[in-house]
Amino acid sequence: MTTEQSSISSAIRHNIRQLELFSTLLDDDIDILVKHAKIRSLDEGETLFLEGDNGDFFAIVIDGQIDIVKQPEHESPIVIASLSEGATLGEMAIIDHETRSATAVAAIPSTIFELSSDSFDELVEISPRCGVKVIRKIASVLCNNVRRTSEIVTEIS
Repeated sequence: MTTEQSSISSAIRHNIRQLELFSTLLDDDIDILVKHAKIRSLDEGETLFLEGDNGDFFAIVIDGQIDIVKQPEHESPIVIASLSEGATLGEMAIIDHETRSATAVAAIPSTIFELSSDSFDELVEISPRCGVKVIRKIASVLCNNVRRTSEIVTEIS
């Protein structure tokens, strides 16, 4: 590994450590994640995934803003969430491998951390401890989302 590659890996490792989802992982676990994930840049208006696409990865917003959009039949698209630094999206894909329930679009130039389902499965085989930690964090995110949705539904009712 060159010095430049080492400093890039170090910067990625530092960025990953700052994300709530991975804050409790050991350096060795983060090194495994770095090997299995990719950093992706999105231009403003670029679609990350479409509602109905296969759910084959999840992502974390490193910087920028990703809008989650629903397209009701015969109506204009509705932004149901705007996600910024540290927010996760597509995490259900790691758990259930179902199709996307909404579209994700970069509202402004954005950078995301992306981990495919296949890479996550490989990660779990290599380091079950790391896999369990990530699944627990994902479960926590999903539980919080359900709680927030329940509160919104209650307020609307």
